[in-house]
Amino acid sequence: MRSRAGARYFLVTMVSRADGGAVPAAASAGVVLPRRARALGLLAVPGILLAALDVSARHEQIAAWPRATVASYAATLLLSAVLWGALLQAAAVRRGWAARFLLVVCAAMAVGAQAYFFGRYHAYMNPRAVLVGTSMMPSIGQQLWVDRASFLRAILPPIVAAACLPWAVARVLPVAPRQARRALDVGLAALLVAVFAVEVHGGGEQAASPDVLYLASLGRLASARWTRDDSVLRAHPGPRTPLPVPAFAPPRPRRSVLLVVTESVRAADACSVPTGDCPTTPYTNALLPGRFGFSQMRALDSTTAVSLAVLWSGLAPTASREALHSAPLLWEYAHAAGFDTAYWTSQNMFFANSGTWLEGVPFHRWVSATDLDPDPTYEVGADDGKLVDVVLRELPAMNQPFAGVVHLSNTHFPYVIDDADAPFQPQAQAFGAGDAPEVHNRYDDAIRRQDALVARLVRGVRAAPGGDSVAIVFVSDHGEQIRERGAIGHTWGVYDEEVRVPFWIDAPPGSLGADAEASLRSLQDAPLTELDVLPTVLDLLGVWGAPELAPLRAAMPGESLLRGGSPGAAVVLTNCSSIFACAFKNWGAMQGTHKLVATQNDVRWHCFDVEGDPHERADLGPEACGGLRALAEGDGRGSPF
Repeated sequence: MRSRAGARYFLVTMVSRADGGAVPAAASAGVVLPRRARALGLLAVPGILLAALDVSARHEQIAAWPRATVASYAATLLLSAVLWGALLQAAAVRRGWAARFLLVVCAAMAVGAQAYFFGRYHAYMNPRAVLVGTSMMPSIGQQLWVDRASFLRAILPPIVAAACLPWAVARVLPVAPRQARRALDVGLAALLVAVFAVEVHGGGEQAASPDVLYLASLGRLASARWTRDDSVLRAHPGPRTPLPVPAFAPPRPRRSVLLVVTESVRAADACSVPTGDCPTTPYTNALLPGRFGFSQMRALDSTTAVSLAVLWSGLAPTASREALHSAPLLWEYAHAAGFDTAYWTSQNMFFANSGTWLEGVPFHRWVSATDLDPDPTYEVGADDGKLVDVVLRELPAMNQPFAGVVHLSNTHFPYVIDDADAPFQPQAQAFGAGDAPEVHNRYDDAIRRQDALVARLVRGVRAAPGGDSVAIVFVSDHGEQIRERGAIGHTWGVYDEEVRVPFWIDAPPGSLGADAEASLRSLQDAPLTELDVLPTVLDLLGVWGAPELAPLRAAMPGESLLRGGSPGAAVVLTNCSSIFACAFKNWGAMQGTHKLVATQNDVRWHCFDVEGDPHERADLGPEACGGLRALAEGDGRGSPF
């Protein structure tokens, strides 16, 4: 009994001395030890709470990880617990202002900002994503400002917790200054390990605790900047060195073509094929009842930079960086054939470095967002209405035939609407649980506003001299996800909400041959991809069959829709291109109506038959997609998970 009492007194003495206090003669372990346990419990609260929240949100994904990945993930949870426990203890002393500041800042960003990021994208910021976002910092800043209420809601709880918990620890168990300094050293060491020593493997680059993922992302960005490696530069399009297009006289008939490209419009919210009632695109639907509509056109990605590369060059997104930077673009083909060329866009050309990619292209007319507005946003650019005004003003001065592109942007998030013509209610911009119906309504109203502008553009073109011989082609660069898979926006997958797009052609009566018209009508419901768009535009111009273009034409996997197109061709769908590194891994393949897809949050491939399952809910299993898995994983891509 004496031995036990002595041991207990010794333990109480050590605990109390560690806390910098003295032990009264009558002190007992029954009083001190529970208090010490409560303090230790408080120090463990942040790590335990973050782990519980993450496991609750991602339990299915985590459960499917291999053991080695789970072990790595568990190690980051331990690192997280040490980091927050040490900073919390260091901040619990009276003069621990530096530790409190560090604790609050880390909580706001590594916890709050990550929670906001996950709420919008259903994935955490990771080292790959932060590199892709380097040229979009102004865009990210504008996005946060637009959605500032949601962002503040995400960061305020961890800020309040970080401010209050040190006070609670100090009340339960006072911390000695020396002990606080040691705790700060441990916290800083854990912070440095998270920033510079953690490498995330497996789990689609998400196999770490959210806070450690965020800190590791900052370390990866700092490392890339410090060492000046090319991982940042190669995440975006760069200057081109195009192959020369020989000057040639195309066979007749030659006609003018106006290609209208819009942003983020998905096929399910627009009417490509003429129909009796179309609430989202009623104006073009009524104006162009004889247009050739295509219900199953798909982009091969859901990223603007990648889609534009496909539309302008005719190459697949899987082409090499060298090939994509050396391929001639639409305007260079037209210029070589003697056409006037134009590119009118309300997009901000600083977004994703797109202006650099178009340097040197022979435009006779060029207008971008910064010409329309002194301070256009990066997300939605300048006003599409102002752009249409400029096009209609400049079009009569173009020599015919011409090749022009009108590139609209106001249907990008946060979606510009016309308050006087907004029938889809209620609506909202903010993100949060259960917000999909309101955000979807705003999205549809933005499409309706833009459709009114497209109709005004078409009427103006047709009324201009020679306008009755202009072929007009309409397509979206990609679609948009509105919580169908948990996220809002695009680039997060190649499911149909993000890749199936509206596409129609309006050619004046009698301007196409009978065979061409029959071909277009036959493809109305055929599975098509945007690989066929540039060949079709060049064919409408009358240059697709020119012998001088044979070597360049051979590099394009698509075919003109006037000549049958390439319906049902086996293609790779991917947002991870050599000219635009994807923030989150996702890709797949498609042939006919069967599509194989996966993202970095998955644990296996999913196969769908989009003809009978347009919402892609009934997973048939990868075996049902036959050889598409080999195609998707070819050229070293492997799987995204």
